[in-house]
Amino acid sequence: MNTDRINALLLTIEKGSISAAAESMNYTPSAISRCIRSLENELGVLLISRSKHGVRLTSAGDILLPDLKRMLQHEMLLKEHASQLAEGMSGTIRIGVCYPAFYPWVSSAMASFKSVYPDVHYIVTNGLSSVLMNQTSRHEIDMCIISKLSDSCGWVQLFNDDLVAILPVDHPLAGEERVPISIFANEPYLELHSNKDTDNSRALGRSGIQPQSIIQLDDSSALYPMVEAGLGIAMENRINTLDHEGNFVIRPLDPPQTLQIGIAFHEDVLPATRKFIDFLSESKGLLNNEY
Repeated sequence: MNTDRINALLLTIEKGSISAAAESMNYTPSAISRCIRSLENELGVLLISRSKHGVRLTSAGDILLPDLKRMLQHEMLLKEHASQLAEGMSGTIRIGVCYPAFYPWVSSAMASFKSVYPDVHYIVTNGLSSVLMNQTSRHEIDMCIISKLSDSCGWVQLFNDDLVAILPVDHPLAGEERVPISIFANEPYLELHSNKDTDNSRALGRSGIQPQSIIQLDDSSALYPMVEAGLGIAMENRINTLDHEGNFVIRPLDPPQTLQIGIAFHEDVLPATRKFIDFLSESKGLLNNEY
């Protein structure tokens, strides 16, 4: 199957119109239309519907889209293998990072790796562990640094982290060595990323806790001034609290809520990505010393 036609379809959907896709590919609109019609004829189904408002996928197109994306990924893999044999290591590595505290380590590794393999390029994104894991499974990114959610992808263990409670300094439990996770059942709770699959929500779910009084937040940096102001208590990954200071205390939870943090990756990643994962694995000792 001609992957240029798949590219034409994907760009048309992404840009929202045939003319925009044509401009991006340096084709004429009629050429893009012919590519899509040829692909539809080969598959025997209509992939897009056209209207004065633009284009959108048909139900058949929506079902086939993941398969078409995989075909492009496999073509990229083939070209990357050939490039490696002909010229040495090259390619683009798509990385997802859940925890901002990892950026210094990842950035240093990227720079060191690129000094050895200058033709390697990077695309870096941020998101929740559950979101990045899904993107890895769908080949939208190549690898991600997340808390372990399943065994469906390859995994490199980096280190263990714990969830901690963040309390106002005058909280009755501020002087305790550990804080029972049960306090989140009744006290005002500053909840990050409400109604999403997060480390916090999984920990509370495992403990059978449903917070009753919730202030919803999307920005973790808002937790600390809100705790200082006495608006509630919060839960965070310990690694995310390292750069924060103020009129609050950070205490481990009882029972401990330990997470495995590591690199999840699709097994058929490109050679450059595989090499970079090995490079990160070899340098994880530096990460453990830092955190």
